[in-house]
Amino acid sequence: MAGSRARCRGTTTCAVSLARAKTTAGRAGCRVRSTHPPALNRAPRQRRSCGRPPLLYAADVDKFRIALCQVRAADIEDAEANLQRLLSALDGAGAAGAQLALLPESSYPAYYLKDSRPYDRPGVRAFGEVRALLAEKARRHGYWLAAGIAVPTASGGVTNSGLVFSPDGEVRGQYDKSFLWHFDTKWFERGTSFPVFDMGFCRAGILICADGRMPEIARALTLSGAEIILDLTAWVSSGKDPAGLSNIQYDYMMPVRAFENGVWVAAADKWGTEDGSIVYAGRSCLIDPLGVTRVSAPSQGDVVVAYDIEPLGVELVPRRPGLYGRLTAPTVSLPVSALLQEPLVPALDNRRVAVVPGPGMFDARAMIKRYEGLRAQDADLVVFPGMAAPEGWQVELSTLEAAVRDLGGMLAFGTSTNGCMWGRSATLVTPGGSLEHVATHGRGITLGELPSPVTASPAGNVALLCGDEALVPEVARSLTLDGADILVWPVFENHPMNERLARTRSDENRVYVAAAWDGGGVVTAPNGAVVAASPEGSGVAMTASVNRAMARWKDMAPGTHVINDRLPEAYGALTR
Repeated sequence: MAGSRARCRGTTTCAVSLARAKTTAGRAGCRVRSTHPPALNRAPRQRRSCGRPPLLYAADVDKFRIALCQVRAADIEDAEANLQRLLSALDGAGAAGAQLALLPESSYPAYYLKDSRPYDRPGVRAFGEVRALLAEKARRHGYWLAAGIAVPTASGGVTNSGLVFSPDGEVRGQYDKSFLWHFDTKWFERGTSFPVFDMGFCRAGILICADGRMPEIARALTLSGAEIILDLTAWVSSGKDPAGLSNIQYDYMMPVRAFENGVWVAAADKWGTEDGSIVYAGRSCLIDPLGVTRVSAPSQGDVVVAYDIEPLGVELVPRRPGLYGRLTAPTVSLPVSALLQEPLVPALDNRRVAVVPGPGMFDARAMIKRYEGLRAQDADLVVFPGMAAPEGWQVELSTLEAAVRDLGGMLAFGTSTNGCMWGRSATLVTPGGSLEHVATHGRGITLGELPSPVTASPAGNVALLCGDEALVPEVARSLTLDGADILVWPVFENHPMNERLARTRSDENRVYVAAAWDGGGVVTAPNGAVVAASPEGSGVAMTASVNRAMARWKDMAPGTHVINDRLPEAYGALTR
């Protein structure tokens, strides 16, 4: 993934008030400055055309300061005390010289609302009154404010929204959460659009908590011109140590959203509990376009994290919208919908998958030797990395095919050639023959025109991700919609984001990923967990059990389904 990135970046000084935050990517002189007047006097920038981002884009943001307000969660019965903490945090953002301040998901009156009419409860102030208080803070401190709040609707319900206030205290727009999580559906109405807000110094898109689990949402925001994604969140957690709480979105998913889209991600979270049963992770953070967490709050404590953002040019893997038609097709028409209706007996579907790190060069005989040993350990699918290969390496395929016919199982690997043209491909060898998939995405290579087929096997339906294809979320999503249970990823570079990418592709699609590269390899489960990992640099192969029944279970939480809860009609920007 050399040079594989995308857009905004930079860092300068960071400032933390009320509590000490943890800086994870070096210190650049932590201090609080006086003020940074908002850049409101220039003409709006021209938008990039949807679906056709340039290969290299230097984000046209001005240097600006953002403040993430991490506040203690409160039950809806304690709405007034909660409101006072929110207002105090906003004063802290002003004291830190913020030009943009964030409040977490459903900061007021609470996240766990218990019904769809929270503003009718005793002790809960009228929505208009709370909105006026937030507007006054934005006006007093002269910053933009994105506030997570329950917003009443004309139908008598509420949306889980991010209200955007300008420095003059006016409401400039609203984003409504669209991927509703668990009991969200009991009282929140679903959003269906992905607006981007021009703040003068940057263009910002908003997503709310579980929205970050759907790759289409962050991508739609980026294609509409967002240079930073504001994550107003309430990351739930569990664990024995309150100081060590975390969440998968903090650990790997939001870093991948930043990395694959080339944008900054700013997340403001709650900490503490609601209703005696919902625990929040804290960890409000700022992630750069390389997927590096630049600064992070602890899991406990009221904190205002302020950080300076400035432009950064980074390279993106070019998208190919013409290949993403599956993303906007009606869900009922997709192969995966039929698969999810098939009866399965989990006890009869246990299989083994192995990942083999290295070697760096294609060597059919060495591969067969490793394959023989792993088949003796019951590996049904063995995945080798992407390897350099001579022009005409395919003459060795018959040797590999003969070994697989003799031994059974399946073998997969990637090859990179530099003959008349640079090219990369991934090959799956089965007892019935071999299939070579030419990479459809990449940089500086000749590209294929067809996505990987989905191949039925005893281990489940297998599809190939070749090299940089895994960096483009539309590719893995499309293969999932085509019915893949296992995504096989031969990787050509040893990159620090490899494992996070594998975990995210598993988690967002509820599929297995088997990835191997020169220095290591992982097998990740449909919930994103690493079920096998090769010790880095050891060359040791590792195996893991897989069961396709787990890849057909697409629920992330009760009432939260990664296939049925997509909004294909809202994803038009991804295919243009």
